[in-house]
Amino acid sequence: MKFSVNRNLLTERLQSVLAVVSTRTTLPILGNVLLTAEGERLLLAATDLDLSMAGSIPAKVTKAGGTTVPARTFAEIVRELPDDDVQINVNNHRMEIKSGRGVYRMSGISPEEFPRLPAAPEQNAVTIPADELRSMVQRTLYAVSNDETRPALNGILWQANGGSMHMVATDGHRLACVTTPANRLAGLKDELIIPPKALSLVLKMLADDISEVGIVFAEKNVVFRVGDMVITSRLIEGPYPNYRQVIPSGNDKLLKVDAATLAAAVRRVAVLSNSLTRQVKFAVTQDQIELSATNQDVGGEARETISCQYKGDDLEIGYNAHYVLDMLKNFDPGDVVFQLATSVSAALVQSADEAQKDKYLCLVMPLRLAD
Repeated sequence: MKFSVNRNLLTERLQSVLAVVSTRTTLPILGNVLLTAEGERLLLAATDLDLSMAGSIPAKVTKAGGTTVPARTFAEIVRELPDDDVQINVNNHRMEIKSGRGVYRMSGISPEEFPRLPAAPEQNAVTIPADELRSMVQRTLYAVSNDETRPALNGILWQANGGSMHMVATDGHRLACVTTPANRLAGLKDELIIPPKALSLVLKMLADDISEVGIVFAEKNVVFRVGDMVITSRLIEGPYPNYRQVIPSGNDKLLKVDAATLAAAVRRVAVLSNSLTRQVKFAVTQDQIELSATNQDVGGEARETISCQYKGDDLEIGYNAHYVLDMLKNFDPGDVVFQLATSVSAALVQSADEAQKDKYLCLVMPLRLAD
């Protein structure tokens, strides 16, 4: 194999595929990047068996072929090269890299030992607007669980039924659910559970000039085509818990408050919250919320009052400040409504805008108030 390629393009593509290169593995081949030169393109691919990424860049191919080399070492060499074309020659999987007056050599492994990447048949692809996918993922990603004893909750549920699709994530303490029309996702099964790392990589690949994302739904995998990059992820086996059962329907205390004002106050008060629980107490009355926190370790106390609209009996309730802030930053500017019941029951939070309220809802469980 022999080819030359632009150093900047090669560096950029290598940095992308490094995101799925295994750092700890008993299979040395998983620490390598697959290079395939054919036609006028160089294909680069990497995988950790659960997640794979592949992309191509233009290349002047003198001799077609393929090899695999240690990904991080190769990327480090290329990153430090001068800004010029890079000539690469491979014989018996021994790579020679030339740039300017420099020559670098490293050994590789046959591509036959590299895991076969899942196929992504173009005819089965559906598309979704990039902005829509970005919004759905960003609004749910923060609520994914890290509890390995409940593997289904370690992913984001993507569900389509009727004319709507839903993205849902929960860790048992909070829940986020986005709903949008599903007219573009005819190929989606009833539901699937996608690992958050795959969706995070899709977000990173969504440059401003990308308007649509191609998606292929397979039996055990989902494939995303983002520009000239292909991201393939193994799905998490379900079933996903019935999240609708935990959405309260009888919360009759309504708290309306500006999201940005509340977030800023919580952020300030939380500086002096308990370092473990991050508890901030909400003391809600008819027209104001008194936020307070204490930290006995530093002898600290914080208290701040903001305006609100509230219908219901006075209520004191505690929340993890990080959970509240993660939730509020995903709402559009304006008022949000907390539907409350008691100091120990979940709050349902939605936009106060009637046109937006059913598109995004969050649940957050309270903390038991410290004495």
